[in-house]
Amino acid sequence: MNSPPKESSSVPEKDTMASNEIPLVEPTEPPTEKPEHSDQFMSGIKLYTLVFGLGLAVFLMALDMSIIVTAIPIITEKFNSTKDIGWYMSAYLLAICSLQPLSGKLYANFSLKWTFLSFLTLFLLGSILSGAATSSPTLIIGRAIAGSGAAGLFSGTLSILASTVELRLRALYTGILSSLFGVSTVAGPLIGGAFTEHVSWRWVFYINLPIGGLTVAALIWIFHPPIRAIESEPILLRIKRLDLFGAALFIPPVVMILLALQWGGISYPWSSPTIIGLFTGAGVLLILFSLWQYRVGQNGMLPPHILFQRTVFFASLAAMFGMGAQILLGVWMPEWFQAVKGASPTESGVRLLPTMLGQVVASIVSGIMITKLGYANPWLLAGTVLMAIASGLFTTFEVDTGSAYWIGYQALYGLGAGMFLTAPLVAVQAVLGAEDTPVGIAAITFFQMFGGALFSGASQTLFNEKLVKELAKNAPGADVGKLLAAGTTALHKAVTPELFPGVLKSYNTALLAPFYLGAAVTAVSFFCGLGMEWVSVKGKNLMAVDAA
Repeated sequence: MNSPPKESSSVPEKDTMASNEIPLVEPTEPPTEKPEHSDQFMSGIKLYTLVFGLGLAVFLMALDMSIIVTAIPIITEKFNSTKDIGWYMSAYLLAICSLQPLSGKLYANFSLKWTFLSFLTLFLLGSILSGAATSSPTLIIGRAIAGSGAAGLFSGTLSILASTVELRLRALYTGILSSLFGVSTVAGPLIGGAFTEHVSWRWVFYINLPIGGLTVAALIWIFHPPIRAIESEPILLRIKRLDLFGAALFIPPVVMILLALQWGGISYPWSSPTIIGLFTGAGVLLILFSLWQYRVGQNGMLPPHILFQRTVFFASLAAMFGMGAQILLGVWMPEWFQAVKGASPTESGVRLLPTMLGQVVASIVSGIMITKLGYANPWLLAGTVLMAIASGLFTTFEVDTGSAYWIGYQALYGLGAGMFLTAPLVAVQAVLGAEDTPVGIAAITFFQMFGGALFSGASQTLFNEKLVKELAKNAPGADVGKLLAAGTTALHKAVTPELFPGVLKSYNTALLAPFYLGAAVTAVSFFCGLGMEWVSVKGKNLMAVDAA
């Protein structure tokens, strides 16, 4: 049971923390309070310019997760690469998930400004390579490079925010940035469809360059953080703190798990040696990684005293399930509009506006209210409840469902998602000290990205299996392989008019399977949120930057 809300102006001492933290690992050094130095925090036009630049980076990072969806049919036609469709999405997500925890250690040990700019440069280089690609392998490599850079953008943005904004105000700005993250994930198909239809699919990637350039200019002009004590230490010592051996143990199992989920039931049977081998290998390596983290302690890539702190632990799980549910909406709602309602890629993106608008409003409002009231927990819990209800309502969709229903249900979902997104990130900053904040933020961001990749892969398997069963029942003469190859926008061309009604009904039923999954994982996110401590951000004087 959670204790009733109470404000705290200091981080509890070790004896009181024991009852509030998950009893897996006790922190070696509980977060300590330091006097706040207001001159380290920004305000006015400088702060607004910096947040604008960082917001653009967050927008691009999340946009690249979904913008390619509507461009894939054109790309596969140009490169004759239908077999590589899965890699165009997964190469980016695999790189983000694999390198996310390492990015936190980089921000904790090296300059926030130049580490962020290095990640952004890598992201832009990958975008250039993707846009200029003349073959499918080149595009996949470009996507992987862009993902490697993107791995440090969201966590870096929040780490910079933590160094420039007082804790009590961070919820507001985190809400704004989180709303951009959510909106760009949903808006990706709309923007991608517009470029693909009216300009060129290559601008799906090139658009990152001018916008990213504005972020570079903002950081170079505005952001001049004080040199932290750790940045004056010998570089070899700081490299040792990165825990590169831990990264070598961590990256392969993450890739193996995501590949197994992507291939299982589609490229290989779940019982095949390939899938079993991937899961087994991932399990062994994760055990070795865990043992290594316990051995190196606070110098590890995911130090146990941070990861198993009660709020960080449960907030990470809540973020994984909650973001996984949101990615499902961004992927499958456009599919429903295109396959069942016959919308074009651009039209399907426009029809997602209720989700986007609800999310923007709720993210900003929840950020303001967290700032005023102090607690993130109520917003996480209320947000997941609304998301779960809306996901359940999505499962009632029929071929003839009217616009009033899908508009209303989406608006409800957007409000819930907006409330939810900010909460785990703010809660973690409220319980961690300055030196641990970048790693804690990176942990939350990793679980968000991993949840998105995990459940999008699982939903694809659910959809395919359900579609095969429904087609056998409603349109037994339809060629399943031909339908899947044709894509959702060309269903009517892939079957005879006599079979089309049965195919349409089958697609509608199959597309509901991911929404059932979304309702389930959102409910799990709610129960994970119950495990978080009630710690107020009001009255806390944690110094955001440990200056020399």
